[in-house]
Amino acid sequence: MATFSHKIIRPAGILLLLAVTTAFVLWMQEPPTPVAANASADVFSAERAMAHVQQIVRAPHPPGTPEHDRVRDYLVTELTKLGFTTTVQKRLAHRDEHDGALRMASVENIIAEKSGSAPTGTLLLTSHYDSHLSGPGAGDAAASVAAILEAMRALGSAPHKNTLRVLITDAEEFGLLGAQGYVDSLAEQPEKSPTLVLNFEARGGGGPVFMFETSEGNLPLIREFAAACPTPHASSLMYALYKTLPNDTDLTVFKKAGMAGLNFAFVGRWQSYHSALDTPENLDQRSLQQHGTSALALSKRFLSADLAALTKPNQGEAIYFDLLGRLELVYPASLAWPLTALTLALFIGLLWRNKKEKGVVKAFFAGLGMGLGTLVTGALIATLVGFAVASFRQSVPNRDPYGVRWFEATLLLATLAFIWLEWGPVLRRFSGKQLSLGALFWWVLALIATDLFLPGASYLFLWPLLFALIGIAWGKPWLAAVPLLVFLAPVWHSLALLLGFGLPPFLGVLTAFGLLPLLPLVRDSAKPLLLLPPAVFLISSVVCFVIGAQQMGPRTSALLYLEDADTGKAQWVSVQKPTAWTKTVLGDSPTETKLGDFPAFAAPTPSLKLPAPTITKDGDKITITLPARATELMLRFDKPTALTLDGKKLPALTHLRWFGPPQTATLSVKASAETTLTVDMVLPGLPENAPPRPDGWIPVSLDSYTDVRIVRRTLRL
Repeated sequence: MATFSHKIIRPAGILLLLAVTTAFVLWMQEPPTPVAANASADVFSAERAMAHVQQIVRAPHPPGTPEHDRVRDYLVTELTKLGFTTTVQKRLAHRDEHDGALRMASVENIIAEKSGSAPTGTLLLTSHYDSHLSGPGAGDAAASVAAILEAMRALGSAPHKNTLRVLITDAEEFGLLGAQGYVDSLAEQPEKSPTLVLNFEARGGGGPVFMFETSEGNLPLIREFAAACPTPHASSLMYALYKTLPNDTDLTVFKKAGMAGLNFAFVGRWQSYHSALDTPENLDQRSLQQHGTSALALSKRFLSADLAALTKPNQGEAIYFDLLGRLELVYPASLAWPLTALTLALFIGLLWRNKKEKGVVKAFFAGLGMGLGTLVTGALIATLVGFAVASFRQSVPNRDPYGVRWFEATLLLATLAFIWLEWGPVLRRFSGKQLSLGALFWWVLALIATDLFLPGASYLFLWPLLFALIGIAWGKPWLAAVPLLVFLAPVWHSLALLLGFGLPPFLGVLTAFGLLPLLPLVRDSAKPLLLLPPAVFLISSVVCFVIGAQQMGPRTSALLYLEDADTGKAQWVSVQKPTAWTKTVLGDSPTETKLGDFPAFAAPTPSLKLPAPTITKDGDKITITLPARATELMLRFDKPTALTLDGKKLPALTHLRWFGPPQTATLSVKASAETTLTVDMVLPGLPENAPPRPDGWIPVSLDSYTDVRIVRRTLRL
């Protein structure tokens, strides 16, 4: 009986220890505690920064609204109070999109500067002050702006070596146009170009702050970041994956112009992103604290550093990762292949040393097959969980459900359950080191693949594999658990935050990969506890799914009023299938149509005869006069057309979106015969006769296509 109890208690204790340690590691990823307003003046305080957030986010403030102007003036005043020489840069900025589409805005960037005593370059801290039309923008990006303001206050007025510049850009939400306008202006004054850019962003209302992007040749820069940042959450894996995604921030524009930089953002509490929920009440002050302490610490470091030396090109790439968000480890990417060669030598050496084990070939291939089966099982279970979650998805980034964290726990636990069941029969038939080496062969392949195609991610496979092999060699299987818990658990958690439930199979495969090096450690546990752990995992996954399914929040809805001033006809339009709310105006059988690039649903309604834009043509000049302050002007040509605005030639286009347009605009047009121009004036807010949105519903975050009035005019050129 005692022997049986020992066989049960010891493996159960190992599993419990792994679970507790994993929970502790994940808890260490949380942002720091907010600092109160009565803290020392040289310390960053989230409570003090929240006063700025409250002022900025009284209402949505996209370009072209009175709130936008109020926020601009507030920020100019605050930066001036801090001793900066502050100006508002007004420019017309544009960026090409695709298929003849162009985005343009009359931007108003806020530029504040303090000269350095012996500058080796200029440090630029930047964020954006415009918000999305659908929400007040507490997280995106009032928190970042407030973090910069409070960090600059805490930095004080003591002289510093390098020039310090703060840039609060405009029209970021509509295509990074403020940053583009600023970079365009530097072509006229290249000596004003910043040497190093620190960009602060958010995609949500909380979570740890990630440094998720750097410039190329970043080895010296990352070393400085590692030495200065008090709570680093950064890895070259994150940057390697980010480069494969279509996402952009203001730093994208700066990097294309050849500038060095670091990019910071928190991405938790996705419900807030671009929505009516992005309020101060829903902003996690811990994330604000981490944003600000990072900005303050890095400013101090870089203001005294040799920026010119740090940002010289071709200084080598870094492989880097943090340990529990407290310590950043950095080494040159040039060491990736030598370290891989060392690991391969150890792997081959262990195969050779253990070649006389009984049934060595069968055990190795059993491990090889079990490893492949583990990866396939992880992908399949995660895919099935993804299907089960589909009905709970929302019209938000990654289409995440409200219970996304619970559904991720469901995926994790269900994957663990079925992999454990899969391992049981194999472990009863085979044992020995060759079984583990067969399973680890897939880690060897992953390490080589990342060295070849994604070097920044190689550390994730290198160090756990190396520790696992050393553990096999020394007979200390617990060594494999150390890097897995320190590296893989935080990476899994971070990727789950970044990707949401966008790629469940990826998270399932990552879970399965993480289990393979633990094979020697759990081998003794799997035999006496063949059914109990998977039963516990499976029951727990069902409980998590039920809890996740009960997580409720506002539903998103889209509706706009579209009026054709030339025909006198009007219609209600939605880019979503009719909901209980929009059916009150769309009916049960709306007409399927298109709105921009989006499929839409429309139904006729009596015209309100809103004031319409005036379009006059004089030769090749077209003048558009707006009767009200519009947030956007959309011009569509049915044939590619060349435009000149204020003497500036624009690329030939078919579609122009002009954000925050002036009351009167004159364009020179070179169009082919019988070209048709369609002009849409976008006004914020639904008309007074719109049905009130029911409780529990908020606008969906689609540019210009919800909660607006659009007045259309058409002209044959």
